[in-house]
Amino acid sequence: LCQAVEKAWHSGMVVCVAAGNDGPAPLTISTPGIDPVVLTVGAADDRNTPERSDDQKAPFSSRGPTIDQLVKPDVYAPGTDIIAPSAPGSPLEKQLPENRVGEHYISLSGTSMATPVCAGVAALMLEANPYLSPNDVKSILMSTAQPMAGDQAGYLDAWRAVEMAKAYLEFQKPRVSGEVQG
Repeated sequence: LCQAVEKAWHSGMVVCVAAGNDGPAPLTISTPGIDPVVLTVGAADDRNTPERSDDQKAPFSSRGPTIDQLVKPDVYAPGTDIIAPSAPGSPLEKQLPENRVGEHYISLSGTSMATPVCAGVAALMLEANPYLSPNDVKSILMSTAQPMAGDQAGYLDAWRAVEMAKAYLEFQKPRVSGEVQG
């Protein structure tokens, strides 16, 4: 699995993977999140408030280091009580009927809910700057993340990440043939 996600990464695809839900103990990052190349996403609990000041790592979110002593996850994103589309009558709805929200939605928690939040921010970054490499996206997401207590990985900051992606564009746009440089 790690070889497959790395191949995708080196082919130009940004690969976001879930850290796993075996926290808070260390050394609990799951495969393929242990891969050093891909973007591993842990879950944060936003406590259902708009303020970021009370947000914290979700207790279930897997923690690093990896079995190879690599620092992971790379970033944290909201991953508790996320309301997502659901297929009515699906096995998941039958297993968790109390999590249904209306007819077509379900509320779930996990790093698999945080990962698409991160992937969505990566998509916004690539929309703002299609010249970004997967390494650029990972670097920007990590460098713009808000520090989280007791962790090297920060809390995803979508606005700052997209703004930095736009700023990179100035240096990455291919020059138009015949353009006068000053």
